[in-house]
Amino acid sequence: MNRARADKWCCRIVELAAHALPPQQRQRYALEFIAELYGMPRAQQFQHALSVLVNTWQLRVALTDAGTSLGDQMTATTASRRPLRCRLGIHDWVLERNPENGQTYLCCVRCGRDRTDDYNRPGWQ
Repeated sequence: MNRARADKWCCRIVELAAHALPPQQRQRYALEFIAELYGMPRAQQFQHALSVLVNTWQLRVALTDAGTSLGDQMTATTASRRPLRCRLGIHDWVLERNPENGQTYLCCVRCGRDRTDDYNRPGWQ
């Protein structure tokens, strides 16, 4: 049985697409994408490679959200779901009051981070 080989440029395109994926999964997906090219006619290989390249960002988001383990998932969720301004340390602080003890604190409207250090001093109300 004579199977068609994968075109060199199509392989490069899917390798480029795999480069956008999380580091721990790049090689696996690159090999998988290349394996899909074998047996296809050359025109279909280019069409498939471009389709992989166009849809890579969606795959990256899905892989980042899913995570490979609980630790990866927790890291991915906290890092990817916090707004960019909050990740840069530019929070939108508002003054809140604890209903249980009446103490005031600052809370970021976007990410929910709270700050109690400076606002629990005596005399601050």
